[in-house]
Amino acid sequence: MRWALLYCFLLITTCGAVSNGPSILLKIEDDHGHPVSARVRILNRQGEPVPVHSLDSQRLVPAHPNFPELGSIVSKQARLALPEGRSTLVIQRGPEYRERRVTVDAHPGEDIERTVALERWIDMAAKGWWSGDLHVHRDPRDLPSLMDASDLHFAPAITEWNDDVKPASWPSEEAVSEADQRVYSVDNSEDERHWGAALFIGVKSPMHLYARNAEYPPPSVTWGEARAQGGYIDLEKLIWWEAPVMAALLPPDSIGVAVNHFREDGISTRASMARPRDENRYPGEQGFARYILDLYCYYLSAGFRIPASAGSANGVAKNALGYNRSYVYLGKTFSYEAWLAGQKAGRNFVTNGPMLFVRVNGRRPGSVLDGDTRQARVDIEALSTAELDRCEVVVDGNVARSIQPGGSPSHLRIATTVAVEPGSWLAVRCFEKNPVTIRLAHTSPVYFGDTARRSAESLGYLRKWVAAEMDRVREVPEQKLNSQQREEFLALCRKALRFYE
Repeated sequence: MRWALLYCFLLITTCGAVSNGPSILLKIEDDHGHPVSARVRILNRQGEPVPVHSLDSQRLVPAHPNFPELGSIVSKQARLALPEGRSTLVIQRGPEYRERRVTVDAHPGEDIERTVALERWIDMAAKGWWSGDLHVHRDPRDLPSLMDASDLHFAPAITEWNDDVKPASWPSEEAVSEADQRVYSVDNSEDERHWGAALFIGVKSPMHLYARNAEYPPPSVTWGEARAQGGYIDLEKLIWWEAPVMAALLPPDSIGVAVNHFREDGISTRASMARPRDENRYPGEQGFARYILDLYCYYLSAGFRIPASAGSANGVAKNALGYNRSYVYLGKTFSYEAWLAGQKAGRNFVTNGPMLFVRVNGRRPGSVLDGDTRQARVDIEALSTAELDRCEVVVDGNVARSIQPGGSPSHLRIATTVAVEPGSWLAVRCFEKNPVTIRLAHTSPVYFGDTARRSAESLGYLRKWVAAEMDRVREVPEQKLNSQQREEFLALCRKALRFYE
């Protein structure tokens, strides 16, 4: 019912809402002249976003139901209302196409026509890399349009989310395939409560979730149910109170690195359910971004071998679908099952801008290399539509090499050698120059040897975190956790403490 009401509301508000003013018939093509879909925003003469309204029978799917400034999806062509005077249309089709901006001067009652060709600057699928966004809160009926307009290949719609109304019947299909090798799945849940949040992808029947303000039961209950159903578990962020407890007791399949706090227009530091960060060490928005990256390093250096994931939380967070995405290497053939398996194996990198291709001793991310290796050759290629700032080779949480681009500011290609030890991990990340937000790409690691090194510093950091969570649990009011329930939480924490010894 919730989805149906929202769908009807958007249908009313995005079709035929404006008349008598100027308009534009916008036709969108790729660089081969084929009609394509794209996300369209309209900025007035002051550069402020205005609503995107259709003046014909075509329903425009909003890029986000709560943030009209993110624009709407135009499927190949539409007649759109324009403000009088000068305005700019911003047309985007995901990170593999160059953004186009079209400026028009419109007089009252004027009908304008424009055909806009979008240039694909890179074809990742042709190179064997297929994109997905693991955190999606949209009506599944809108996903074909949204995915096509963002050139995204996989999106799991969260159809069950704590206090949200469950579907009348659990989807009988795991996934729905669309044209151009695009798949969205509908058998997915999210548990988001005071302890934090996790995404459960591919659960076979509705899960027993709890009110968002419920402290009990502990997340081990929902995680265990998801795992029993064969679900894929993504620890959505590492800032959550129970993150080190659950990682120790029931390791997730992936960990969010390119997370929904990274947005086009800035970095959101709002995290009311998270353990407060050290704002002296990690001040402001850029500090928050460094905190996210450092936390991932702490877990890897504590011995976890868990790949990086990406999610935009489109439908909740102020992001377009696929803004934060994971590229998984599959070769020429794409399938939903292969994509999730590749993501779980760490054959991927995450990004909200640059494209990053890395081989370590000739092997891609996710590989386990010879444990006797002491020197690793790292071949890096980073590309972007914007100017690159730097690439970093990270070994066991430390930046072993920092490399700036040379002659071409948007293209870096280099081979370098770094020292490693048995049990080490190595990842590469790169950053664009951007004064507003963080634009980065980050590989999942490669590993050296079958047994991971466990850094005393990282283990101590996570022990302190678990101890802080135990203090938090002890302070939860009796009406939310009785003594038996509190002890159940604390027992889980004590198990986690033993894991980090």
